[in-house]
Amino acid sequence: MFWIIFIGGVLVYLFFSTKKSEARKVNNQGGLDVKYRVLLQYFMEIPNVKVERKSSTSIILVIKDTHVVTRYTISHGFGDVHVYWDHNSAIFGKHSLSWCFPEDYSQYLMLSTIEHEYDEYQKKLFKK
Repeated sequence: MFWIIFIGGVLVYLFFSTKKSEARKVNNQGGLDVKYRVLLQYFMEIPNVKVERKSSTSIILVIKDTHVVTRYTISHGFGDVHVYWDHNSAIFGKHSLSWCFPEDYSQYLMLSTIEHEYDEYQKKLFKK
């Protein structure tokens, strides 16, 4: 039992120390606003979008209307960047998509992939 607790403690310590290291790395690169400038500019151009929450490793953008809430999350992980789209509508229900890219991948190519897959998702949705 001691070894299980010990190993669990070591794993938790390693996780949090690596997470702190990743946060420092992003901060040393100018923070999320600089590191993911292209992605952020793209999403910030969407009408009525606002920053809902921001941390050292993620930012959540939201568009809220009476019957619709759409969130875009950009989250820096361990050498990756994750982009999430979550949509909740009274008419269309709940929908979500997510993407994971290496952190040094071209943000323009990320956006191209995101736009293409989002468009394909919408086409399938409206065919139903």
